[in-house]
Amino acid sequence: MSTSGINSLLSALSPSTTETLSQLLGQSSSSSNPNTSTAIQSAVNAILNSATGTSGTGIDVTSTVNAILQIDAQPEVNLQSQVTAFGTQTTALQSIESDLTALQTSVQALSDPLGAFSQVGVTSSNNNVVSATAAPGATAGSHAIVVSSLATTAAQYSQSQLLGTTVIPSGSFDLQVGPNGTPEPIQVDSTDGTNTLNGLADYINKQDMGVTATVVTDTSGARLSLVSQTSGAAGALTITSDTTGTGGLDFTQAKDQNGVVLGADAQLTVDGIPVSSGSNTVTGAIPGVTLTLSGTSTSPVTLAIQPDLTQVSTAINNFVTAYNQTITDINAQYTVSSTSGSTAPPLLGDPSLDLLQSQLLNGITTSITGNNGLVNLQSIGIQLQEDGTLTVASSSSPDSMDLNDALTNNFSAVQNLFQSAASSTAGAGVAMALNTSLTSLTDAVNGPLNLDMSGINSNVTDLNKQISDFQYQLQQTQTQLMNQYSLINTTLEQLPQTLASINSQLDSLNPPKSS
Repeated sequence: MSTSGINSLLSALSPSTTETLSQLLGQSSSSSNPNTSTAIQSAVNAILNSATGTSGTGIDVTSTVNAILQIDAQPEVNLQSQVTAFGTQTTALQSIESDLTALQTSVQALSDPLGAFSQVGVTSSNNNVVSATAAPGATAGSHAIVVSSLATTAAQYSQSQLLGTTVIPSGSFDLQVGPNGTPEPIQVDSTDGTNTLNGLADYINKQDMGVTATVVTDTSGARLSLVSQTSGAAGALTITSDTTGTGGLDFTQAKDQNGVVLGADAQLTVDGIPVSSGSNTVTGAIPGVTLTLSGTSTSPVTLAIQPDLTQVSTAINNFVTAYNQTITDINAQYTVSSTSGSTAPPLLGDPSLDLLQSQLLNGITTSITGNNGLVNLQSIGIQLQEDGTLTVASSSSPDSMDLNDALTNNFSAVQNLFQSAASSTAGAGVAMALNTSLTSLTDAVNGPLNLDMSGINSNVTDLNKQISDFQYQLQQTQTQLMNQYSLINTTLEQLPQTLASINSQLDSLNPPKSS
């Protein structure tokens, strides 16, 4: 083969391959020196052995292209790493944002006028006579209750019949519910199916008259029972004009064990003031308090209405727990863990965290003036630690009061410490100040963490666009390489035959030397 034929072979392998071979040989392939021809032959054989392992078997085009693309794809790997890093930052920001939201919820329980500090509890000196519940904000105090009688529910019953299906004489009667009700006539006859106790009960219940009718059966027979659906005097039952005659209904008013007709209001006194109630659940006698009457007593029952210290203490401890969780998670972003190979936390150096720390610290170190000496959190037993978290004192110490003591002995001052409003001469209470700061920090648009996440989302969008563009270019490159190396593979598979032809031509270029 001529040198021009060799060049044609090299060109067939691709321009880049030709350049590589030329560099490998260290000289132009156009040389006519026999020794150079031998060198070219050796180089081609070496390339074949290196590329195919076995002469004439070609190359694995897919694996070769994939290997090249793996190197070419490194920029995309770097872009994906950036997206992943931004995702980690977003997760960390969302976690702290969640901490702030939980913290604000706990703070609002302390700042809300109808929150934990408004909760009251009621204790009774005799729950068997009267117990009570109080709505938030009910005025604390003590009240004396005397219950002389309970509210009862009116009832009437008929005379006995043999069975509930026994036919009774035809007639009618009028039923009136309440002293101001309208008498309603009820027919007793076969036409309406009301000539038995069972029929009457079914008919009355369908009329929605304010009574419940049932048939009561015992050893004496069956009786029609009518029970008012309203307790007290307002539900009194009056039955008149009974024309069913002998052997008919002949109603009787039900009485209690003392022989008193049922259907009377409860009678009681509250701090000496007479009160009547149609129900044994009494509202309005004490503002914001609901009384439940269970019995009677000639001696007063004492009701004590006072702040629910348990709920307030729980709310304050919930606030401390939520605050500590927030500070702990923020602190973690400043700590490089040696166990993780000195990997920096995702938000290390984020200025938003500095702002959070500053705002939160300002909130918990808020002080007010006067207030019986309860001027800051430390004065009620809540101490600031070196790492920025808080602890609640479990017992009194020389420099601070125990929280339980503060709540028990000076509840209003503790409430004022948390809930006092800002004025021209003094700052707001702890909960009020923190709630204001947290409202700003968690703002969905301008909150520092949300601004961070918005910026990250913009960066991720841009990176994903770059990745998409890069992948398109990589696909184009893959198509080009597949075509190029498929051609190279075809050429290499044909090389054994081409090499034989080259050897034959080289032999002709080197005739045997004469002896």
